[in-house]
Amino acid sequence: MEEIVLEPKDAVDWSYRGEGAVNLVLAYTGSSPSFLGKMMRIQKMPKDGNENGDKSENGLTTHEKLIWGDVKDLVSCKNKEIEEYLFVKHVMRPLLGRKHVNPGILLLVAKEFLESVEKIITSQRPSWRADVASVDTNRSSVLLMDDLTLFAHGHVEDKPCLSVEIKPKCGFLPSSSFIAEENVIKKSITRFEMHQVLKLRENEISEISEYDPLDLFSGSKERILEAIKALYTTPQNNFRVFLNGSLVFGGLGGGICKTTSKVELAFEHILKDIIKTDDGLRADRFIELVAETVYTSGVLDQLLDVQKLDRYNIEGAIHVYYDFIDQPCKVCRELNQFSSMHSIPMDEKVNILKEFLISATAKDCSVMISFRSTEAGLSKSSSHSNLHLETTKQEFEYKVHFIDLDMRPLKKMEVYYELDKKIMNTYLEMLKKKGTQPQCLG
Repeated sequence: MEEIVLEPKDAVDWSYRGEGAVNLVLAYTGSSPSFLGKMMRIQKMPKDGNENGDKSENGLTTHEKLIWGDVKDLVSCKNKEIEEYLFVKHVMRPLLGRKHVNPGILLLVAKEFLESVEKIITSQRPSWRADVASVDTNRSSVLLMDDLTLFAHGHVEDKPCLSVEIKPKCGFLPSSSFIAEENVIKKSITRFEMHQVLKLRENEISEISEYDPLDLFSGSKERILEAIKALYTTPQNNFRVFLNGSLVFGGLGGGICKTTSKVELAFEHILKDIIKTDDGLRADRFIELVAETVYTSGVLDQLLDVQKLDRYNIEGAIHVYYDFIDQPCKVCRELNQFSSMHSIPMDEKVNILKEFLISATAKDCSVMISFRSTEAGLSKSSSHSNLHLETTKQEFEYKVHFIDLDMRPLKKMEVYYELDKKIMNTYLEMLKKKGTQPQCLG
């Protein structure tokens, strides 16, 4: 762990960049060489105070220790940030490739530093986020990471850097035999599409996205382009673009639903020094550049393999969960056709749960792609990949990283099961309504 301890006076050098359900992300805006090109992840604490359930402050629960037993450092760990760091380093990084995963470094902070940060950023956060959680000021460390929206870490950028953050979501259709007959539609309609219906009903979004994760993961150039176009049209919280570290497209906390012509015009203007083409065509060329990079880099193939570790779907894995925590199966109380799942050996159960939780991380992580243009014919830097964009005759360097690779707590299994049920019920209800509409009209 780095011994630099951040003090309250340092808080002014960090500004709000965004947040997820568990962490806040701040970017460094000061001038200290140690922090140039860095960002910081700080844990949040729910304001209702019931964060931990059976998870004690010091590390994993007894059951989680069994699941992650083969990662010795992780099991003996007594601190939440260190635990997250070790999970990324020892579990996700080997699966997704060293080149694409940077676990960061742990940094000690004074409690007063976190209190100052909380004061400074409250007004910059979306109110719906600030209402439910604040900075967890009881932490002694934060995670310091490279700011992947910049290209040349620790140096002043010589060329503009454009970065795209994509949250691809689940890229395959489940085929598990444990999927109940009434939910068989899961095998033909993506989870993303069905979840959109629930989000619309709960006013989390104002319109349904056309994005289909199967396109993005297809390995087909045309379908990947379709996927990026759809993400650009309705970014929600699945698509954001940064220029030299500042958000220039997409929403900060909740995401914007629809790209209006006004937004598009502003974005065209932002791209004018980077994408060399006629006015009105830059956004299209940019979409091509992103699609081309996803296709050429092939990183989503790796991500898909990790997502597919969920072989049983939550409908199968939930049975194993109840056995593992030694509780009567709440699901079998309603239906009793799953004895096969309950009779498999314990070490296999551990493995099913472990792979399910790893897959859950992979289904919800983000991919960060950073670009900068290079002159044709210049000697290429070996650490970055290169791409030629035919439509603008430009050369770009790019790098791809996976971010937001947090460990999922074991007790979330019940949450996943309940959410899955809710998504299915809402979607099936919607289909029913649609199906009965024509008769009503008659």
